[in-house]
Amino acid sequence: MTRGKKIIAALIAAMALAQSADAERKFVHPGIFYTQGDIDRMKAMVAAGKEPWKRGFDGLRFGPYSNHGAWARPRGGEIAQGRFNVTIGIDGRRAHDLALMWRLTGDRAYGDKARDFLLMNSNWTSTSWGGTSPLDNGKIYLLVEAAELMRDYDGWKKEDQKRFGDMLRNVFVPHIYSGDVMRWGNQGLTAWHGLLAIAIFLDDDKLYDRVWNNTMGLPHRPDDNPLPAGGVWKPEWPANYGEFFMERTKAPAFGNEPDYGFDDQLKYYIYKNGQCQESCRDQAHTMYGLLQMVALAEIFWNQGDDLYGALDNRILLGLEWSLRYNMSDWVPSGYTDIEDECTFENGKFYKARSRNARWTAFRESYHARGADGGTGSPKTAALMHYAVRAGVKKEKMEWLFKAVQRQLENNGFENWGTAPSWYYEWEGWGTLTKYRTKWQAGDPGTWKNGGRISGAHKIPGVIKAADFDFHPLKKGFTSKYRGESHLDVRKIGKLYGITRLKKGNTADYTLSVEKAGEYRLSVYTVNSGELALTFLADGKKLLSAKIPKSSTPSRHYLGKVELEAGAPVLRLRVDAARSASIIAISVEPIS
Repeated sequence: MTRGKKIIAALIAAMALAQSADAERKFVHPGIFYTQGDIDRMKAMVAAGKEPWKRGFDGLRFGPYSNHGAWARPRGGEIAQGRFNVTIGIDGRRAHDLALMWRLTGDRAYGDKARDFLLMNSNWTSTSWGGTSPLDNGKIYLLVEAAELMRDYDGWKKEDQKRFGDMLRNVFVPHIYSGDVMRWGNQGLTAWHGLLAIAIFLDDDKLYDRVWNNTMGLPHRPDDNPLPAGGVWKPEWPANYGEFFMERTKAPAFGNEPDYGFDDQLKYYIYKNGQCQESCRDQAHTMYGLLQMVALAEIFWNQGDDLYGALDNRILLGLEWSLRYNMSDWVPSGYTDIEDECTFENGKFYKARSRNARWTAFRESYHARGADGGTGSPKTAALMHYAVRAGVKKEKMEWLFKAVQRQLENNGFENWGTAPSWYYEWEGWGTLTKYRTKWQAGDPGTWKNGGRISGAHKIPGVIKAADFDFHPLKKGFTSKYRGESHLDVRKIGKLYGITRLKKGNTADYTLSVEKAGEYRLSVYTVNSGELALTFLADGKKLLSAKIPKSSTPSRHYLGKVELEAGAPVLRLRVDAARSASIIAISVEPIS
């Protein structure tokens, strides 16, 4: 059997399991704040010495919480009110940074220590129901993020993973199950962040949809408990009047309007003009809440859902409004209690009444003016999404771009947080984990049984043509092999390939290239008609070729190409096509 036929036979075997798709959600793992594609990109760029990934990695490696010699203190019993930061907060920070180091280096010293912190935090039996319970318990998300990164670590026993998961469901979920209807929106958003992380770690579709439906202002699932009811407004409640807002001193009655929607929903946390519900409070909390919304959006995106783009990129507008206020001398041009009179462009301030009827805003607060979320917040994640993945024009994200540039100029990279005890605050390290070149718009991976397995294509190797980078915004055709995409994926004999090709079609493949050099490029096609292709790497043309006609799957050697070390994006572009399908691409070293 020739080498080409052996590769085709292997492709047939690999694709045999991908012929049917289950209707149930198939979670991507890891898939909370990071995917395997993120991890592969980091590893490849760091190994190649590319910046800013390398300095971000060095910051993590030499940071205070990635020390694998640290003591994992025994934990358990009850977490009292005011004791969350010094328990699950700091242990979450350590477990997260250690788990990320294990993923990036393969060093079991990091893996074992991350596991130890997870083991020590599997014994909580109860936590405080004090006034800030949703916020406090939501801080569990860093430990859950660590657990997600460690879920396939052979040193963490399955029974121990189950014990950790059972504790999450029984101890923490009750506190964060409905966000926080009583307080400022950032507290509910922290709770939803924790619940979303738990949902993915536990493969719990119902919990996942609960977070999505609340954030998007949608009704609860028929098989789920209702979201909090509301709708009562009593203007006679006693109130305290301040410079920036009025606070009603009697707890609001929630009413009985189902799935009412409170201040931790997207449309009520960020108003139509971009102003935040907390803009009248102080700018530190405002930026914290906005960037918690970014964290939710990044996690949803990793599972194929687009919160970033909801309500016409409302999250970006919110970041722009607050960063403009915090990074310049701009102030609102006027004040009104009619939301539709306020736009980003006219600069009017919306004197909003909070959805829980507790506060009415008067004006923007100058307390903590200048805040931008701090050195660990996911500003880079937001910028990379809007600039690279969504292709938003730079003038639409002027202030977000300036904030990230200021971060790089002043600190060189994003780290873990801003205050000595805010261990829980962010996943952090975004300059390492989220930075992308302009070509890295999609998430690389393969597909099996209709589910996506994230991860870059290791070179040398053979890439199934249907395994092009995933991008939720690029949809058109639906296939059993990989769901919706902008290219038609169909079965060709016993294989899957991209079919019904048209001039101008493109498919991107993020590679993991350990060694720069010359490689031999081939394609496998079935084309009874015309087919002409161009291949590019990070936008640089490698070669163009006309493909000979073939009525059966055939391999065509195209030529030698130069690839850089790191995570370049190989782009296949169709220059001409008629009755043609592409099955696979082969990239082999030249010995």
